[in-house]
Amino acid sequence: MFIRTEALTHTYMPGTPYATTALRGVDLELERGSCTALLGPSGSGKSTLLQHLNGLLKPTAGRLLVDGREVGEDRQELLQLRRRIGLVFQMPEQQFFAETVFDEVAFGPRNLGLDHNAVEARVKQALSQVGLDYGAIKDRSPFLFSAGQKRLIALAAVLALRPEALILDEPTAGLDPSGRRRLIELLAGLNREKGLTILLATHDLDQAALLAERVLVLNRGRIVMDGPPEEIFSAGEELRRIGLALPAITEIMLALKQRGLPLDGAVFSIPEARRVINRWRKQAAKL
Repeated sequence: MFIRTEALTHTYMPGTPYATTALRGVDLELERGSCTALLGPSGSGKSTLLQHLNGLLKPTAGRLLVDGREVGEDRQELLQLRRRIGLVFQMPEQQFFAETVFDEVAFGPRNLGLDHNAVEARVKQALSQVGLDYGAIKDRSPFLFSAGQKRLIALAAVLALRPEALILDEPTAGLDPSGRRRLIELLAGLNREKGLTILLATHDLDQAALLAERVLVLNRGRIVMDGPPEEIFSAGEELRRIGLALPAITEIMLALKQRGLPLDGAVFSIPEARRVINRWRKQAAKL
């Protein structure tokens, strides 16, 4: 197994009156090349879990294993882990520090000891992968871009390290519909064509439905649901109790089901909804 947690627990400010347990005995396995969505309402522990997976946080109890090896506290091992498992924060400016986009994206490759030509090639490739024009933005400050462009620059900085896994915290937050669509298409391509392992945390079920082959639901620090999207989204009442809204197309199809549309499981994409409705129309026309 590529990434695994065993009984992972995390308490902030333990031993104080302000102690708060964000994760409670989380057991999680991620296979290499998988694409997984982590759902949960605000405060469910999603960000805390993500920050454990590349060693930014240390478990209060339990452990993290990567390729069967337990992650400890050795500084060099943690640095190597963060090169292999890249993390993109919800607020990209939280990880910016360089004066130019070039230096921001080049930071990781430079720390690998690559020469200037190799670093430049990686920066160009990473910016191209996320759809940004190297020549137009390389000398500009990363802090001066829109929220969506900042997120792409942060993603490019991680991709320049050529990680084996990509972990994203609310990657489409603040983006307009076209920006969300482009980012989802980019992540799907990285997973499908590059074999990149992807885990993204979100409370947006529409986003999860478009991208993930597996969905985890975290609530109050525990994984309470785990399965393929069609299984998870079929449990509409349970998701609503947790505080999650079903994908819009799923809600529409369930409403049609109540009006007589034959529907066995959850529908969470427009093409699938179109096929179901067209099939129903053809059957109805024969009656």
